[in-house]
Amino acid sequence: MATALSEYQQAHAYVVDAHGPAAHNPCKFCGAFAAEWAYDHADPNEIYRDGYLWSENTAHYIPLCRRDHRAFDRAFRKYGKECLPAVIAALTEAGEARYPEGQREATYELGYSLWRSREIALGNIQPGS
Repeated sequence: MATALSEYQQAHAYVVDAHGPAAHNPCKFCGAFAAEWAYDHADPNEIYRDGYLWSENTAHYIPLCRRDHRAFDRAFRKYGKECLPAVIAALTEAGEARYPEGQREATYELGYSLWRSREIALGNIQPGS
């Protein structure tokens, strides 16, 4: 029988299979280079077992930078689902302040370029693809 941890990890792997690496997207809240897929806590059929919470529906994952992912999860653990609309608004506002208009796109583009360079060097993708 699969453990909750292995099923949680598999759910995240399905997200990558369905949507590609989070790094191919800007963070939903600040627009900077995303680092991780985060569960949005909106699936009515979410699964909670042995301390792990996830969704099998890949549409319920959003790309977030590490900072915003940690803040989003901390708020959920501390206050529950009811606070998430306010948390999303606050994180988006803070992200816009951190990365003013124009800088958000430049930050994302730089991160994407660095990721592509690394993947080409590792042989994971071909130049020009």
